Order: sequence, then C-alpha cells, then structure tokens
Amino acid sequence: MSVVTAVRGQQMDGAEAPKPTAGGGTAADDEPPVPPDVAARIVRAVDRSPSTVVTLVNPDLTIAWVSRSARWITGSDPDSRRGDSAVSRIHPDDAHRLVEGLAQLRAAQGHHDYLTTVPEPIRYRFQRFDGTWVVMEATIHNLLGDPEADGLLVFARPVSGHHEGVGHVIDLLVAGRPLPEVLGACAGLVPEPFGAAAVVALLPDGIVTGVPAGSPAADLVGDRRWWQAAAVGEPTIAPGFEGVPADAAEAARARGFRSVWALPIRDQVRQDVIGCTVVWLKMRLEPNIATDEVLRHTERLASLVIGEERRRQDLRRQATTDPLTRLANRSAFEMRLAQADGPVTVAVLDLDGFKPVNDTYGHEVGDAVLRVVAERLALGVRREDLAARIGGDEFAIVFAEGTGHDDAVRSAARVVSAIEGPIALDGGLRVSVGASVGVATAPADEVVQRADAALYRAKRDKRAGRTAPSPAGAGTRPSPAGRATSPVDV
Repeated sequence: MSVVTAVRGQQMDGAEAPKPTAGGGTAADDEPPVPPDVAARIVRAVDRSPSTVVTLVNPDLTIAWVSRSARWITGSDPDSRRGDSAVSRIHPDDAHRLVEGLAQLRAAQGHHDYLTTVPEPIRYRFQRFDGTWVVMEATIHNLLGDPEADGLLVFARPVSGHHEGVGHVIDLLVAGRPLPEVLGACAGLVPEPFGAAAVVALLPDGIVTGVPAGSPAADLVGDRRWWQAAAVGEPTIAPGFEGVPADAAEAARARGFRSVWALPIRDQVRQDVIGCTVVWLKMRLEPNIATDEVLRHTERLASLVIGEERRRQDLRRQATTDPLTRLANRSAFEMRLAQADGPVTVAVLDLDGFKPVNDTYGHEVGDAVLRVVAERLALGVRREDLAARIGGDEFAIVFAEGTGHDDAVRSAARVVSAIEGPIALDGGLRVSVGASVGVATAPADEVVQRADAALYRAKRDKRAGRTAPSPAGAGTRPSPAGRATSPVDV
C-alpha cells in the first residue's frame, strides 16, 4: 500500500508490480511498497499534524482530501471541503503564485519522476473560516502521474508572525517596553491555530507573566497550578488534562482547549530554570519532533529576555545594596525618601562602643559585628520597611507609609534592644555594642536632618547619664504638618 492510497482509502496488493508513469518510469522506482499498517500510521500522523495542513488536490483543482488538522489551523471542516475549489479561499492577489506553481508541475509531468516538487515554497494568504487571514507557506508535490494518487499533494503551514514576531520582540527590547509586553510578544510566536501560550518569568524581584493581547491564556496563567512543576524544572505534559485539578481543567475546556504543556525555560549558560512556557492546545497532543519548531522561537527568545531582565535586576540590586551587610545602601535609602508622598517617618541608628571593638580586635572582627547588627536590624523591621546602612556604623530605617510615629518609636526601641545583646563570634570571642536612635516624622527633604538632631540629643543625654523616656512615651506625636521629632535612648 502507498501512503496516498491510504489517504484515498483504496487498497492494492502490496506485491503488485509498480504502475508505469506517463514518462515511462515506474511509480515506485522499484522501491518496495510501504506496509499497509505503516502507511495507515503515517496518514494518521499527517492527518493530526499540530501545525501543517495536508491537501490532496484533483487534476481539476478540486479538493480530494484535507487533513483533520485543518480544523484547528484554518477552522474548516475537512469533510465539507471535499469537492471545493482548492483556490477558492486564497487571496486574489496571491492566487497567481499558486497557479504558477501548478503550471510548473504540469510542465514537469512526463519529463521527470512523478514525485516532482515546486522548487521553492509558495507563500500566500488564506482566508480562515472565521473571516481572518493567515499567511501560509506551501510545498507542492506532483503526483499526477501516479495512478493511485492522480493529484497534487500540498503541505501548507501557517507562518504569519514568526519572522515579523521575532523582529517585534527585539524592537520591544530595544525600546525598553515593560517586561509583560515583551514576554507577551514571545508567547505570541506560538501560532494561534496551535493554541494559546503564556510565558512566566521567575525573577529575583518576583514573578512576571506575559500573554498576547486578547489571548484566552490571560484568564488561565494566573493559576499557578498550571506551571508550578515547570517552575522547578519538571515539565507538565497533560493531553486531555490528565492529572490537572478538575476546576482548572474545566476552565480550560470552557475556552476550547484539550491539552496543556508547561515547559521549563533555562538560562542558556548556567541552565538554571528562569521561567516556563505554558501552552494550552486545541487538540489532544504530546510534544514530538514536529512540534519542536513551533515552540523553539518562543523558548529561545523568552530565555534571552528573562536572562537580560535578571541581569538588569542583579545590577540594580548591586547598585543599591551594601556589599558588607547586604542591607540597602545610602543610594537606596535616598531613593526611598524621594519616592515618599507626604510626610515620612525615619529612624537613624548609630552604634555606641563600636570603635573600641574595631580598634582592639581588628577590622575583620569589626566587619563581623556589623554583619550581626545588620541581621538583627533586618529581623526587627517589617518587609515593607527599608533597613539601610548609610555610613560606617550608622544605620537607618524608612518606615512604610502609614506607620504611626509612636509605632515607629516602639519598633526602633525593639531594634536597639536586639542590637545590644551579646555577639558571639568565631573563636569563642564575645563582644557587645550599644546603639542610640533618633526618630522623626517630617517631609522627605527634612526628615533626615530632624532624625539626626534627635539622634545627637539621645547621645548627649546618654553621655550625661540622663534617663531616656520609655519607648511608649518617647518623643512627641507629629503635628498635622508632620514636623515633630523624637529623641529615643534605650
């Protein structure tokens, strides 16, 4: 049995002699026939191709057979298209290209082997059955001299947006567009007939997702269950949504999908997982060699985009991080103040007794003490507060917007208490340092000066041996103008 015979549903004796062609040769060039079971499997694979429509065209240019893949690629019913004109849905401006290709094949008939191909793929616009247009690229094989086929075999795949889409991603990168938009352009490289895709970026600063505008993937990607395994390097392949939570699978089916793939995206150098591609498919399908090309552009470009964003965030973090303590540095402290809208509350802390420790035991021990102090400071504030090292042994806290002045005073007192606990270092060495703190609430351009003034008063009172006010009663509540300051010495 030949593959095309299987397509037409005609049986022939596998031992039958090859039929002569119009050119005097043989239809099979003395090659052994394809076993019937193999031919049937080949046709089944062609029939369900994820990205290619195969059409057998009669000599009169009517359609003899269309692969089932036309349903998800062009939106047509293969059975209803039999007998239709093969060029009826081709754009009028492009129809001549196909006609010229067919003319080349007809001219070749009788002079060459029947399996003659149009020298170059032909591109043309095809009108989908939803009224939209898609650019197709077709390779046409001449089987007119084959008595079992007697037609033209057309392999066509959508190419709309691939080359243009790659350039679009690069343009967005160069223009510095927001990351979700760039990732959405990467996801848009997956052909729409194949399914809907999303790209998930795993970044030091958090997770960012990108989907093409108007894609149904936007309604699904927010559910982390789709891609949580891929995010740790385990692909999810679920034809028919096997193993997917019932509610998630139902949400995808309601949008016309039948399968899902979630595939890790790795750094191209270190091979760390830096994101994942999630594709909801309109067919029940597992990845195979034919689908690799469909996802290759998305995966590679997304890897470059995410990798570049991670490097950018690393550089930004290095520029705003103190290398010794890993707290925010003075630049980050000043940036946070600049972003404040209205009065802001700041605590400035200065270590007491640090210089003798540094002078006695050396800078290595001094650095170790600063790291412990920074760790205790970071543990004593909330995630939304900013803890920073702004000088040699000087630290600061920018409290989150909305923090009450008295609440900030109490928080600063707890931090000071934690810092003053004994510090155990390598070699059995134990040291202690003290801390003084000034808290102020004021406009951003005044608050540091006011907090410093409160700090100096606290140090002066400590040297004079005066008892500091208790944390609960320390300082004065800010006036409506937000200008009150609080010395705190605990």
